[in-house]
Amino acid sequence: MSLVEKWRDIADYKGLYQISSIGRVRSLDRIDALGRLRKGKVLADVGSMGDYRKITLHRDGNSKQKYIHCLVAETFIPNPDGLPEINHKDEDKTNNTVSNLEWCSRSYNINYGTRNERMAKANERTIYVVSGSGHRYYFGSINKAAELLGLSSGAVSSCLHGKLKQHHGYLFELAV
Repeated sequence: MSLVEKWRDIADYKGLYQISSIGRVRSLDRIDALGRLRKGKVLADVGSMGDYRKITLHRDGNSKQKYIHCLVAETFIPNPDGLPEINHKDEDKTNNTVSNLEWCSRSYNINYGTRNERMAKANERTIYVVSGSGHRYYFGSINKAAELLGLSSGAVSSCLHGKLKQHHGYLFELAV
């Protein structure tokens, strides 16, 4: 079964941009500030591999980045309960088709699908903790190291992913 692509105006950008039911964004034909005809086109989105896709929209000399999944949901999916977040049902952040998106609560989104299993597996990876004096200590998991050293497992994980350099004077390395 093939998807039928439907186009609708993007709120606050009517006459300038449209979003499709499969997550594509296009600019519309328009006359620019110098009176020239600008032909509309499908725009390229941005985002790193496996990350949420974004698009930059321009209006009145200002530009704003928008998440494509938010534009699709806001445009095509009713939200009568005023739910604050959008879930990707197949857990693929790049799949922004209407049928893959749903409005949800924060707790539902956080606990959806295989997230908890993936997090538990990630936290079970063996690591080395390097003290300020250079001593290396081996731990069977992030959680075990955090528990025994009185640290935050989230901060340890952030160090391992390069988001923090150190936590409470310790450095962290994945054991291979």
